[in-house]
Amino acid sequence: MVRYVLRSKMNLIPDRDVRLLPVGEPALALQSMERGVVDAASFSGPQALLAKKMGFRELVSYEKLGIVYPYNTVTTLRQTVSKNGELLERVSKALIEGIAIFKTNKQKSIAVWRKYLRGATDEVMEESYQSTVGEMEQVPLPSLPVIRSGLDILSLEYPQAKQTDANLIIDSSLVRRIEQSGFIDALYKK
Repeated sequence: MVRYVLRSKMNLIPDRDVRLLPVGEPALALQSMERGVVDAASFSGPQALLAKKMGFRELVSYEKLGIVYPYNTVTTLRQTVSKNGELLERVSKALIEGIAIFKTNKQKSIAVWRKYLRGATDEVMEESYQSTVGEMEQVPLPSLPVIRSGLDILSLEYPQAKQTDANLIIDSSLVRRIEQSGFIDALYKK
């Protein structure tokens, strides 16, 4: 994602204009910034808020640049859908149930985050939760703009992605079927 933003939105060439150094998970990236190993890192959600609270400034906002990207999608081959539809339905229901738990059980959700966000204050956790819960869809349908953006990002490495019709990639029938069964509504009535 960073390479895409640098190249297509900021007219910089990665590894020529900006040196990129992989440092690992967000917690390690934040430690690398604190220690001066790197000058910047890419964060989202709680990590971005934690970095701001530590005094770091936001240099680029994907949202302000109008970038939407598929960071939490479920992807599979069409043949998998036809051969293992029941398995995919169970996996999808588990993910949808996880969304429902996150949206309806703030205490439990923050407790899980706390295990992975070392050093995050209650304030950062609360802000992160409110921001995330507001973005989560109760019925997680595929998004055409997100898929188009993903293809645009892929086109930097695979130019043929530009010619791909995003409409042919999306299949919302599984989620629609789960929604029509009443499964999702039942999760929010508990």
